[in-house]
Amino acid sequence: MEKPESTKGKVLISNSTVVTDFFYKTVIFMVDHDKTGAFGIVLNKRSDSTVGEIVKNMPDLSSANHFVWVGGPVDSMFVCIVHKSPDAVDAGIEIIPGVYMGRSYDLLVYLAENDLEYRIYQGYAGWGAGQLESEFDRFSWVVHNPTEEMLFNSEDPEVMWKNTMIDKGGIYKYFVEHTKDPMLN
Repeated sequence: MEKPESTKGKVLISNSTVVTDFFYKTVIFMVDHDKTGAFGIVLNKRSDSTVGEIVKNMPDLSSANHFVWVGGPVDSMFVCIVHKSPDAVDAGIEIIPGVYMGRSYDLLVYLAENDLEYRIYQGYAGWGAGQLESEFDRFSWVVHNPTEEMLFNSEDPEVMWKNTMIDKGGIYKYFVEHTKDPMLN
C-alpha cells in the first residue's frame, strides 16, 4: 500500500478498517503535510447548520442557506472556504491548481454575492508529526488524486466515499463493488 512522503493536494480515502470513529467512510482533501504533521478537510460530512447560522452578519443571500460541511473533529471554531475563484477578495492559498482555501469574511461575502461555487467547512482533520504515517502502516488510508467533482460534490457521504474508491480503480474498485469490506481478500 502507498505511503507517500507528502499527501498535500491529494485526497485520503478512509479504508474500511477505520470503522469505529469519525473517519469511517470519509474522503479528506489534504491541505498540507510535512514532517511536522498534516492538515486536511473532510469532504463528505454535511452538518445540519447553514452558513447563515454560523457566520455572524452574513448578508441575506440565498447561499446563506447552504449547508456547512464538517471539516473534521478538530477545532469547531476553525472555519474555512474552499473555492475556485483566484480573483476573489483575499482568495487564500492555492492547494492544487485552480482550487483555493481562504478564511476571511470578505471572501465569503464576495463568493456569495457573486453566486460563485464554494464550500464552507467547520473544523478540520489534523495529525501530529508521524501520526498519519503510522496510520498508513495500519492501512487506514488510500491516497488518490482529487478531481473538481470530488471537491465540490454534494452526494450522500457514503455514496461519495464509494464513488471515490471506484474512481481510484484497481483492487479498490473491485472490492467496493463486490464486498462489504474492501480489505477482505
